[in-house]
Amino acid sequence: MMTKGAISAILCAVLLTTGCGGTKSDSGAGSGTPQPSTPRDQLLLSASEFPPGTKPLDIPADKLRSSVTDLGDIMANSTVTPPDCRGPQVDLAALSNDLLSNSAMSAAATENMDIYLEFVSPKTADLNLMMDTNTKCAHLSSISTVDGQQVETKVDMEKLPATLDGVDSVAYKATSTSTLPGSPATTRTAYQGWATLRGLTIAARSAALSGTPDQAAFQKFFAAAVEKVRNSK
Repeated sequence: MMTKGAISAILCAVLLTTGCGGTKSDSGAGSGTPQPSTPRDQLLLSASEFPPGTKPLDIPADKLRSSVTDLGDIMANSTVTPPDCRGPQVDLAALSNDLLSNSAMSAAATENMDIYLEFVSPKTADLNLMMDTNTKCAHLSSISTVDGQQVETKVDMEKLPATLDGVDSVAYKATSTSTLPGSPATTRTAYQGWATLRGLTIAARSAALSGTPDQAAFQKFFAAAVEKVRNSK
């Protein structure tokens, strides 16, 4: 059985395998609609609204945030190729932590450990910067030292076709392969979607412990998360 620590590590890896997006002001300026009056934790999908076959995961938000910070410190001391992508990846860790700092978060998983994660942040991610960075750094590798062992990781980002109408959004498929000395390579695939509306950022992620998560299930999950915020009071 997966431990909470192992689940948390997988979730954090999904959080960090993203494009580098900046944050804008907390106001709803430019969105055309003010922020919802509904509390942020009620803007999250309920357990019954997550993909079929999932059960809620009780992973404390502060545990995820501290893990993001730890992984950011690792990236800051890593060798990244191409070298011009190192700075954006270090910035990404800080910006992800900033987005998460006051976010409402929810997670669920299937019996086979397909994990789904959603968060709603009161800050607005710069999706144009994210897309620009992912175009420049669509394929990168890093070498870092974790617990005295050298880890090499290769990441490939693939932009997915737009699936949401009338909303600033972007979605990616991220494939990462990590290799430890004397061990076979481990490959994980994750889907992630970002949307900004009503002065908020909505993010939806899915990842599998092994194999590839269900892309259609992810797209429905992402769309449902955005629609709940769009239609909330």
